[in-house]
Amino acid sequence: MSALSFRLVFQGASASALVVNLLATPVAIPIAAGFASPSYAAEACTPGKTKKIAFMMKQQTAFRYLHADMPFFVKAAKESGYEVIVQSAENDAQAQVAQAENVITQGVDAIVINPVDFNVAAQIAQMALEAHIPLASYNDLITGADQVAYIGRDAREGGQIAAKALVAKVPKGNYALIGGDPGQTGATDMQAGYHDILDRYVKAGDVKIVMDQLAKGWKAEPAQAFAENALTQTGNKVDAFLVSYDGESLGVMQAVEGAGLKAGSIPVTGQDMELAAMQAIVEGRMDGSVWPAPDEMGTAAGKVAVAMASCKPIESKDVINNGVRNMPWIKTPIYYVDQGSIADFVCKHSYWLSADDVYKNVPSKKPAC
Repeated sequence: MSALSFRLVFQGASASALVVNLLATPVAIPIAAGFASPSYAAEACTPGKTKKIAFMMKQQTAFRYLHADMPFFVKAAKESGYEVIVQSAENDAQAQVAQAENVITQGVDAIVINPVDFNVAAQIAQMALEAHIPLASYNDLITGADQVAYIGRDAREGGQIAAKALVAKVPKGNYALIGGDPGQTGATDMQAGYHDILDRYVKAGDVKIVMDQLAKGWKAEPAQAFAENALTQTGNKVDAFLVSYDGESLGVMQAVEGAGLKAGSIPVTGQDMELAAMQAIVEGRMDGSVWPAPDEMGTAAGKVAVAMASCKPIESKDVINNGVRNMPWIKTPIYYVDQGSIADFVCKHSYWLSADDVYKNVPSKKPAC
C-alpha cells in the first residue's frame, strides 16, 4: 500500500478547498467491450480542454464516500492527468442543482454525479447536455433525461442477496423492510429486490411483511421509529429486519434492545460495511451488511469520466434504460458479508477499516491476516 497525495477542490456546504492525503491501493475495473453509445461517439465529440472533471456526491456523511468512492475516483482521474472538482450536496437536491450550475459555469470536461434525487437531477443532466458537457450517473441512476452512461452496482441484486441470506436463516415469520431515501433508485431498487425473494414466501403463507417503509435521507431516526412501530404492532414478534443502510441498522438495533429483546435475537441487515455495523456483526448483534464495492465503483467511474472527457467510446457488457434510452451500464460488484465471511473481508480490504478497530470489543476473534 502506498500513500497517495493530491490536491482537489472540494465544494460542499462550506465550499472550502482542502488538500487531501489518502492511502489507497489500485483496483482494476476493466470496462469490457460490447456496447458503445452512438450519441457520444468520438467523431461527434470535441475533447475537453480544461483537464478538469466534476465528481458530484450526494453527501459525504456516510463513511464510504470520503474513504472509497472519492479517493478511488480521484486516483483514476489523476493518473490520466485530470484535476477533480469534488462536490457534496449533503442530501439537498436543490443544493445539488446549484452546485451543478456552478460547475458548468466554471467549465469542466465531464461530470459524474451521484444524484440526491433521481427526478430533480434530470434538470442537471439536461443542463449538462445543453452545455455540451458529457455526464454520467453514479451509484443512483438519473431518470427522464439523456446521459452518457451509468456506473454502479445492481441495487436490486443487493436486495435479493440480503433477502436470500435471511430467508436461509429465517424461512418463516414476520419480516420488516426498512429502506433508504424514496428519491433514489439505490433505495427503491433494493426494496424491489427484497420483494423479488420474499413475495413467493408471502404467497405460500410462510412470511408476512409487517413493515415496508423508506426512510428519507437514509437516517437512523426514522428507521428506529419504523422498527419500534413494527415491534409494537406485532407484540415484539418480528423475526427479521431487512435494512438498506448501516446507519439505519443502528437505529433498528436500538429499537430491538429498547423493546427489552436481546441484542442479536432478531437478524438485522445493513449496507456499506461501516465501522459500527462491522463491530456489531463480529459481536453477534447484527447478521450482516451488503458491500456495494465503492472502491471498485469509484475506480470505474474515474475511468469513464476520463473517457468522456477525451471523447473515447464508453463500452460495457451491460445496458440500462432510464426512461429515455438504453445506455451503457458499467456494472460493479455487490455482495453480502455476514458473521461467517467478515474475517475474510477485513483481511482483503485493509485500506477500509483495521482489524484492530473492527474487533476492538472482541479481540479474541480477530483474524491473523
